[in-house]
Order: sequence, then structure tokens, then C-alpha cells
Amino acid sequence: FYFKPEGADQILASPADEDPVEPCDVKPQEVDVAAGIEAINRATILDVRSIRSTWAGLRTFAPDRVPVVGFDPGADGFFWCAGQGGTGIQTSPAMAALTAGLISGETPAPPLDGIAPELSPQRFVQ
Repeated sequence: FYFKPEGADQILASPADEDPVEPCDVKPQEVDVAAGIEAINRATILDVRSIRSTWAGLRTFAPDRVPVVGFDPGADGFFWCAGQGGTGIQTSPAMAALTAGLISGETPAPPLDGIAPELSPQRFVQ
């Protein structure tokens, strides 16, 4: 799990789990929330006693756990920007810049200029 301060009197916490599920409107499980509270209280001097709100989200991963950015080789005009896993917030500015460059036909600026082949969905074509 991980957690971080959120404002003056809150923490944002996540079990960072990777349970495979079908696409759905996922909801937080009470047992996971309780386990998170217990883990934080056990690992820190914090004394979490109440929860202000909960939410859950789905994270996508490619089979090789590397983001997928580029035109789909089998679907004309379809562009992928997916598979950022649990790092979407951190990587979205770079992925957006790369996506804009690839869609507009421009060479992405450094440090993104050489990474497109590594992220291309072409890597999954056999």
C-alpha cells in the first residue's frame, strides 16, 4: 500500500492492489478499507479512526507492463494511449505530449523523441 498527506488533516491511501477484474463501475470493498486502516496504523504513529470518503478505480496494464501509445496497426485511425497502470497521474503530461506529436505527425521533443517505438502497439503484433 501507499499513502500520502492530503491537505492539513487528511491522508490519501491506496492498497495498490492489482486484482484482475472485467471492466465495470468498481466500488471500494469494506474489507480493503479496513485492511488499509490497519496497515497504516501498524506501520506508522498515525491513529486513523475514521474515513471521510472512499473511491475505487481501474488501472490498465499492457501484458509487458509498459504503456501503449501509438496508432493501432490493425485498426486504421485508432490511436492507443493506455496501460499506464498506477502511474497515470505522473506520466499523463509526457504521454499527452507524445500523443499530440504522434497524431500531428511531428517529432516529439526530447526526452520523448526516441521512446515512441518502445511504446508502440506494434510491439504486440507477431
